[in-house]
Amino acid sequence: MQVFLTILFIIIIISLIVSFPVAALALIIGIGIAVWGNKERKINKEISAQSKKPAIIILLGVFIIIGGFSLQGAITDDVASESSEDNNSVAPKEDNEESAIEATNEDTENAAKNDTAENSEETLDTHSENKSTSESDNEELITTTVTRVVDGDTLEVNYNGTTEDVRLLLVDTPETVHPNKPVEPFGPEASQFVKDTVQGKEVQLKLGIEERDKYDRLLAYVYIGDTTLQEMLLEEGLAATAYLYNDLTMLEEFHAAQQTAIDAGIGVWSIPGYATVDQENGFQYEEPEPEPAPEPEPVPEPEPQPEPEVTTPSSNLKYDPAGPDRDCGDFSTQSEAQAFMEASGASDPHRLDGNDNDGLACESLP
Repeated sequence: MQVFLTILFIIIIISLIVSFPVAALALIIGIGIAVWGNKERKINKEISAQSKKPAIIILLGVFIIIGGFSLQGAITDDVASESSEDNNSVAPKEDNEESAIEATNEDTENAAKNDTAENSEETLDTHSENKSTSESDNEELITTTVTRVVDGDTLEVNYNGTTEDVRLLLVDTPETVHPNKPVEPFGPEASQFVKDTVQGKEVQLKLGIEERDKYDRLLAYVYIGDTTLQEMLLEEGLAATAYLYNDLTMLEEFHAAQQTAIDAGIGVWSIPGYATVDQENGFQYEEPEPEPAPEPEPVPEPEPQPEPEVTTPSSNLKYDPAGPDRDCGDFSTQSEAQAFMEASGASDPHRLDGNDNDGLACESLP
């Protein structure tokens, strides 16, 4: 069926070129320009650009087609007019009428052929474009094995017999191995999720428009079956869309997956201001400052204790040692005289020790 349609398409194109060269040429050029304009429109839509360039290109293609058909119609009318004048000079009136009828029928048939050719050409173009897109997608997917997970958005794979680093397109995960940044919230969770999902397993890579970044890493969409690893991370709230400078093919799908996590307030979206959609400067994370240690409670000062009364030996004595002279007759007991003598000083000014100097006062007292 494919071969038959291709042959039919070629026959129709050749017929158009032979019969209506100007219209055919204008049709081919106009369709080509319109297709170009449509592709520009899709690119602008993907990057959300506001540009009139695609519309101008498409209109230019349409004007070329209309102009070509108008010019071809004028040429056909001139040829028909010249033919009609020749027939009038040679054939009778009846023949002229028959020629006019035949010319009208021929114009009708040609118009029908043109419509059929245009419809067939559009159908074949659409079919051919869809097939080539499908074949192109299949050819672009590279099957490889993940040998190591570096972090949430970077893998090592075995590619063409060598170990290559692969950076996931259009997403960013929190840092875990950055030399100048601390481990960021949900970074370890993102790395572990990727390890559990693809470590040691086969995946398919679709490289970006620019195949490598400035660090010589491959830039790719990583497919696991019909789903990308990027979409899985976004749905879990372990990544955010970012770095929209390369291939935007999957951006709409990624936004849809990310919105699920945003609505649920999970992962990186659970911390206010931490992540943003289509971010360019990473996650806005600052390590919390340590809380100051609580000040020790003041130790209450001990209440002042009353000073103990200092009792001197003289305070318990019957007489003041510095007073008038005393003798043993002034005391009732030997202990009372002994205390008085000791309080008076070693020289025993009151001579209570007697003549024996044994340190005992008034030994005759009880």
